[in-house]
Amino acid sequence: MAMQSLWTGLSGLQASSGWLDRVGDNLANLNTVGFAQDQGTFADALTMQLYGSATDPTNARRTTPPGWRGGTGVQSVSEGNDFDGMSAQQTGNSMDLAIQGPGFFEVQGPNGPLYTKAGNFIWSKRLDGQFQLATPNGYPVLSTNGQPIIRPANATDMSVGPNGQVSFGNVKGPQLAIVEIGEPSSHLAAQGNNLYALTAGGTARLAQQSTVEQGYLATSNVDETQMFADMMEAQQNYQLNAQSISITNQMMGVANSICS
Repeated sequence: MAMQSLWTGLSGLQASSGWLDRVGDNLANLNTVGFAQDQGTFADALTMQLYGSATDPTNARRTTPPGWRGGTGVQSVSEGNDFDGMSAQQTGNSMDLAIQGPGFFEVQGPNGPLYTKAGNFIWSKRLDGQFQLATPNGYPVLSTNGQPIIRPANATDMSVGPNGQVSFGNVKGPQLAIVEIGEPSSHLAAQGNNLYALTAGGTARLAQQSTVEQGYLATSNVDETQMFADMMEAQQNYQLNAQSISITNQMMGVANSICS
């Protein structure tokens, strides 16, 4: 049981450390455009059930209560990113786009489509000399026909309608691909730079409940007050588990001295 106590305490240390890492990452992205906070929870590593016959009262001088259940540790589990609660902040920059509603922008990643809430787009020069609408790291923003959005050579300005319709001056261009994903926290996997890929079972459909606002950006949904409260609780959990390991170690030392 002493060794089990050590392992349980160690799992608590690791879980608390993972929680602190998650809180730290969320706080570091407090002002990141379109950042969706990472949410998590704790789960039992393993729960054992023992019956009355599992111990011998004559030798152990105790009897396990019938149906006794004991945990053997805990682990920190990420439940994915929380995409709710993002507000739109006005920037006045015509290149900035924000989505009102559950939708995502679709961009072309190295290995297929990726999705993002961050609409701080740029004009990125292609090898053929043309300019395409892209993310800050150069991934093309896609239209509803799955193609990059190319700026005409003589275009002076770009406007985007609520439905994602792009226009250059009086000339209508392609329409932005705005998609909605069922249960995005469960069906999107973070790829870095606020980009997400669909996981197994996830589907992306053209948006029905989302609109685009030009000159706005989606803000991070990190709750700073809640994060600092979580940090304090995670630190306390870490300290308590460290203390439990220390006490168990002392008890094992006493037991060894008695038996020697």
